[in-house]
Amino acid sequence: MLRPLLLVPALATLLVAALPASAPAASPETGPIVRVELDLKASNGLHAHLETSEKQMVTLALERDHREGVTYREEATYEAQGEVTEAGLKVRFGQLGLIDVAFAPTKTLSSTEPSEGCTGAPRTLREGVFTGTIDFTGEGEYVHLEGPQAEGSMSVISQWQCPEDPAFSEGPFAALLRRLALRPRDENEKGTLSAYNLRCLCFFAVGIRHRGKGGRSIFAGGRAELREGMKILRGTVAHAGASAFVFDHAAGTATVNPPPPFSGHATFRSRPHARPFWRSTIRVPLLGAEPFGLSGPGFQVELHPEYQF
Repeated sequence: MLRPLLLVPALATLLVAALPASAPAASPETGPIVRVELDLKASNGLHAHLETSEKQMVTLALERDHREGVTYREEATYEAQGEVTEAGLKVRFGQLGLIDVAFAPTKTLSSTEPSEGCTGAPRTLREGVFTGTIDFTGEGEYVHLEGPQAEGSMSVISQWQCPEDPAFSEGPFAALLRRLALRPRDENEKGTLSAYNLRCLCFFAVGIRHRGKGGRSIFAGGRAELREGMKILRGTVAHAGASAFVFDHAAGTATVNPPPPFSGHATFRSRPHARPFWRSTIRVPLLGAEPFGLSGPGFQVELHPEYQF
C-alpha cells in the first residue's frame, strides 16, 4: 500500500510540525484506539486513501503516478480532526467536503487476546464496508470523490493492563543506535541537497544513494499550509539519472538539473563564515495549487554527505 509522501524526506514532516496544532479529540484515556483505513474512488486518474491515527486525526491522501515518458508522482494530503469510533467515522475537510460513514464488518482478519499476565478485551482487525456520505472536491476541482460506500478495514486496539517488567532497560538499544549513527559512510558516492523556507513552509530536496554506473537521483518538493483547521501537504517526486545532481563534498559545491515536471536549475557553493551561495530558477509543481520557486530570501540550503530519503 502506498503511503502519502512516502518518498519525501523528513523536511516535509518538519514543515507540517511547524503548523499550529489542532485541538485533541476528547476521548476516554481508557477506551480502545480505533484506526480506520479505506480506499476511495477518485476522478481524473487519482488514487485516494484515507486513514486515521490514534489521536483521531484523519488523513486523506491523493496520488497520481505518471509513467509515460518521465516518471513522477504528484501527491496531496489533507489532515483534519475527526470522530472515529467502532461505529464508523466522521470528518469535515473545511469547505472541500465531508466524509461521514458507518462501518459494517464483513470479515474478522485477526483477534488477539491479552498477553500472559495482562488483562483487557481482545484487539481485532476487521474488514468491512463503510456506507454514508463521501463527498470531497479538491481545489479548482482537480479531483472529486463521491459515493455512498467504500471498502476498508478497522483496527480496535484495546488497552491492556500489564505488570511492569523491571528487567527492561532501553540502555542497550540506545547504545546500538549510537553505534549505527557512527558507521563510516562513503562521502564520494552519496549525498543530499536540501532547501527549505519556513516563511512559505515549502521545501525541495535531491538525493542520490550511489552515483556510479546505473545510479539514480531522486527529486522531491512540497509545501505545507493550514486552512480551515486542516493541515495540507502537497508534494511532487521524480527520478532522473545521476548526472542530474552533481556534487563535490570536499569543495562544497553542487549543481541541480531536475527532470520534468520540475523546471529550471540551481547552483550551490558553501562559503566559510558566510551564507552559502545559492542561485535557483527551479519551480516545483503542486497538485491542486500553483507552483512555487526556490529563489528569494528565507531559503536555508545545505549539502549533506549522506542519502536522506
